[in-house]
Amino acid sequence: MRYIDLNRIQDEVEQLGWEATKQAHAVAMQGLDFAARKQYITNNPDWNQLQPAMLRVSHNKCWYSEAPIGNGDFEVDHFRPKNKSRQKVDYSDPKSKSVTHKQNGYWWLAYEWTNYRLTGALANKRRRDRLGETDEVKGKGDYFPLNLVDGRVANDEEDTACEMPILLDPIDPADVCLLTFDKGVPIPATNDDEEIDRVKQSIFYYHLDLDQLNRDRKIVWDDCVEQLKDAKKCIDNSNTRAEKKVMMAKCFREIRKLVDSERRPYTSTAKACLMVYSELSEFSWLKDLVRTL
Repeated sequence: MRYIDLNRIQDEVEQLGWEATKQAHAVAMQGLDFAARKQYITNNPDWNQLQPAMLRVSHNKCWYSEAPIGNGDFEVDHFRPKNKSRQKVDYSDPKSKSVTHKQNGYWWLAYEWTNYRLTGALANKRRRDRLGETDEVKGKGDYFPLNLVDGRVANDEEDTACEMPILLDPIDPADVCLLTFDKGVPIPATNDDEEIDRVKQSIFYYHLDLDQLNRDRKIVWDDCVEQLKDAKKCIDNSNTRAEKKVMMAKCFREIRKLVDSERRPYTSTAKACLMVYSELSEFSWLKDLVRTL
């Protein structure tokens, strides 16, 4: 997961006249009952007009998993579900019951563009890992777990500032920093128990530990390690201080490409690899590079 700056699609939103579109839908939904409003939203998926801009800002990658579009379809996910919103009593227990905290969801945010996140179908749909050895169903679907101890559920058409979402949000840089990877497997990057739980639930509901994703990220991790070893060999074989300095600069340029979010998928995995290796004594020269990422 890499940080997504929503301001970067502001121009496209304005060019589409989205505020007028949003108001028109709000007027059309006035007076509709729950069933009619749900049907109206289903029949008017205008949010798909923003998908090209959302693809551009993430360079054709899922905002949650950083996976490339590949052969699968991308979808515009409503971070706060537009129809029904619920959470499990115990997400780690496959048999745990679900609690619906908004039967009609956040319907008033259905056309609020700041509630949109670009996602691959694997993260957005409820399904089991067909490649892994498990029957557990994961994925976001209409799940949107909340911290109901320190926050509360927003009433209809209320400002959602009263809520404390559990799922990590790619448009929040503080959330993005809580997730890292170990050889491609997603893990918490924090020692705070509450934040660890948020990371684990995000991995579960975004299906970030999908076996297919783990395999692809492991390839990126291994490629990163190979480049680091090659760079170390070149630096170690430098004959003079000046030659070493030139070689380090060259290696830094090549290694930096591994975390260039505009060019590659899973750059957060590559960044995690660099951070791990920078702590090893034989790769201490990496620390200067990591500080600039």
